[in-house]
Amino acid sequence: MPDNRDVARELLPVADAEVASYERDGAVVIRQAIDGELRGLLEQGVEEAFHAADPRVTRVGSGMAGEGQTTVRDYATQHSPALRRFVDSGIVGEIAATLMRTQSAHLILDQIFYKIGGAIVATPWHQDTPFLRVRGDQLVRLWFPCDSSPRDLTVQVVRGSHRWNVVYRAEGGETAMRGAGAPSIGDHWLPLPPDVRGYPESFDIMRWDVEPGDVLAFQGNMLHGTDGHPGHDRPRRAFAVLLGGPELRFHVSSGKSFPSPGRVRGLRPNDDIPDGRPIGDYPDAFPACWTRGS
Repeated sequence: MPDNRDVARELLPVADAEVASYERDGAVVIRQAIDGELRGLLEQGVEEAFHAADPRVTRVGSGMAGEGQTTVRDYATQHSPALRRFVDSGIVGEIAATLMRTQSAHLILDQIFYKIGGAIVATPWHQDTPFLRVRGDQLVRLWFPCDSSPRDLTVQVVRGSHRWNVVYRAEGGETAMRGAGAPSIGDHWLPLPPDVRGYPESFDIMRWDVEPGDVLAFQGNMLHGTDGHPGHDRPRRAFAVLLGGPELRFHVSSGKSFPSPGRVRGLRPNDDIPDGRPIGDYPDAFPACWTRGS
């Protein structure tokens, strides 16, 4: 990816204590990680992607004329020059690589989540892993909010679930959001995810209030979800990016899964990468967002 040095920013160092919290708990909020100019670029990009002409989005609502509707657009950087500049600035990859303790960070998937004010539908508890063509520990989700979001509406995670060494079936999360008629996703033989919403007292659930400029980072194998709300009075917009380290392994799934960013961008015709190969060997499929020393 090009280095957009015209994007002025000053990266506040990710403290050693934040890296330690991420490794121990699987998640951490880095407060005011991006400056005012980058916050403006982020908000501009989310609006560009939301209003893009391409109709291929997922919309979930309360059934009340769009009130509380959630719009998910995959590969949002393909629909927004501002989001491309935001990712290409290097800050996204640098935060990810610092948390993963890797020499580079590679794009796996980027999305916007645009929730209009009103009655908000809950997101089922799930992992991102079964939807992806990658497996391993070098995987992090960075969640950049454009709006203030209280802890009862922000993404919540089960502390330590990144260390459970299990991938669950894609029964919740985006499978539920995309509807019963969606193609089979991921490997069908995987175990069902636990019922976190039904038995919340059985899990150590982490939740945070977040503000524009913060970034919520959680390990890509974490169980996570969001609560619903009968009527939130404002929109909640976020840009969410999944990044991997160079030793993250490619996974050949038996079901439908997200294509590589390189395939979406036309850099390669298909994802015919051997199962188990490190993604760092295939920069045309998983472009590097940041490389140490470059």
